[in-house]
Amino acid sequence: MISTNPARCRDCYRCVRHCPVKAVRVTDGQAQVVPEFCLLCATCVRACPQAAKVVREDLPAVRAAMAAGRRVVATVAPSAPAHFDMTVFAQMERTLARLGFAAAGETAVGAEMVGQAHGEWVNETSEHWPVIASSCPVVVNLVEMYYPELIPHLAPIVSPMVAHGRYLRRQYGEDSFIVFIGPCIAKKGEMDDPMVAGVIDAALTYTELDAWMAEAGIDLEPAPAEYTSARPAFAASEHMAPAGDGYARLFPVEGGLVGTARMDTDILSSHVVTGTGITACQNVLEGVRSGLLEACLVELMACEGGCINGPALADERSVAVRRQRIMAYAAHRPLQPLPARDTWPDLGRGYRDRSVEIPTFAEEQIQDMLHRVDKYTPDDELNCGACGYDSCREKAVATLRGMAEATMCIPYMRSRAESLTNVVMDVAPNPIIIVDRNLKVQDLSPSAGRVFGVNRAAVRGRPLRSIIPVVDDFLAVRDTGEPIYNKLRHVRDGLTIEQTIVAVGGENLLVAILRDVTEQEQKREELDRLRAETLSRTQEVINKQMRVAHEIASLLGETTAETKVLLTHLAKLVEESKGGV
Repeated sequence: MISTNPARCRDCYRCVRHCPVKAVRVTDGQAQVVPEFCLLCATCVRACPQAAKVVREDLPAVRAAMAAGRRVVATVAPSAPAHFDMTVFAQMERTLARLGFAAAGETAVGAEMVGQAHGEWVNETSEHWPVIASSCPVVVNLVEMYYPELIPHLAPIVSPMVAHGRYLRRQYGEDSFIVFIGPCIAKKGEMDDPMVAGVIDAALTYTELDAWMAEAGIDLEPAPAEYTSARPAFAASEHMAPAGDGYARLFPVEGGLVGTARMDTDILSSHVVTGTGITACQNVLEGVRSGLLEACLVELMACEGGCINGPALADERSVAVRRQRIMAYAAHRPLQPLPARDTWPDLGRGYRDRSVEIPTFAEEQIQDMLHRVDKYTPDDELNCGACGYDSCREKAVATLRGMAEATMCIPYMRSRAESLTNVVMDVAPNPIIIVDRNLKVQDLSPSAGRVFGVNRAAVRGRPLRSIIPVVDDFLAVRDTGEPIYNKLRHVRDGLTIEQTIVAVGGENLLVAILRDVTEQEQKREELDRLRAETLSRTQEVINKQMRVAHEIASLLGETTAETKVLLTHLAKLVEESKGGV
């Protein structure tokens, strides 16, 4: 009936916080309504700021019935004047006829029947006092699911919607298609309740009807001329509920059923208890459960202020203004007299125990779950409610049930995020410095403190120049937003660093990751010196070798010449000696 659009669900837990029975399960950060626990009060639909909760639409079924040629008949809730600018019901009848409805009637007719039936039941069955009125489907769900022992106190009477639906089906035929139009999302669930199913074929909300009318280009029909004359803002007689059949049109306001039942509507009366809003309903039901509440009738309505504050009322009027509009509408003229009692449809219904057994957990299990989110003592349990649960203990139980996640604890997650940041800062081998736009130190890693010889706590808030004398690179990143990567900077004698500086968008912070390259630079300088010295020595050796080569060549040249002269002379002597012989 109510689903979640995962693309819109933003991990805010607002629906969990507002759900009166915690029928929302959070899995992987997504909040899903659990049908077996859901009252269909639509509080989560109202509360969701991202419109992630999606309600089943019945408009396609209505259109399909019209397309199939079925006789489609509407029953319109008595709260309609609180939403539409209605003076008389004929305006709604003509508007619906333009949309394709064969007929339309006021659910107030069913309310009149139901109100009288409640009055009779209270008078006839004192053993079931206090009788719990059964007109609000959310209250019926609340009793069946969470107070099943009080089912005998529920009046075995259908709601006005079902009563009027049965009446219309008898009037227009079993093959007619009955559509309820009202402010209540729970009616979509009530029509499928096995105890009353088969009466209503579709349930449209006022907002669905608004969208249909807008799509069709139809506005609400104007009021007949006799009702358009100016009326005083307040008539002396209008502070009283209209007598007779007009009470049924007041059914959507607090005390409306009591009045329709012809019972005393004095709020100071002790024999009738009224309450609106889930919290008030739970409070009254606790009183009935305890056996201490003395009353003959309990009229409970899930929406604060009654049906005139239903979840499908989209306008921004206050509940008081809506109530005033209902009173003015009811004062125009009473309902048509009801047919004879023996012609009424069956108004009876039954109930069923729909409670789900909630598992219990040992104290050790609960404590273990609390320990998982760093809650070891009562002082650790902040009970802030950010997760959606009233206490850390309730949230721990919900986690054990699979309805919540450990990560829903926002203080724990914040502490964890901060601790992870500290871990990174603490173990980072390279110095890290964080400064603001005024170049004042916001934080630095222990490794940075060691490199620059400063104390982490003492240096926070001080100018960066007290650590790094030359801050031109930081100024450049601050002013241009362009990061600097791996730039060498000589800080002082004996310290050379390699700087990577980036701006943190949206935080007005600069983060510098530094690397102490002093030793590498010293080794590089030594290597350069050795390289230069080696080149110089090599050149000297080469030069010396060249000199030696030249000297050797010179000596070889002189020796060769002398040898040549001697050999020539010797050859000549030999030649001469041959001739003499």
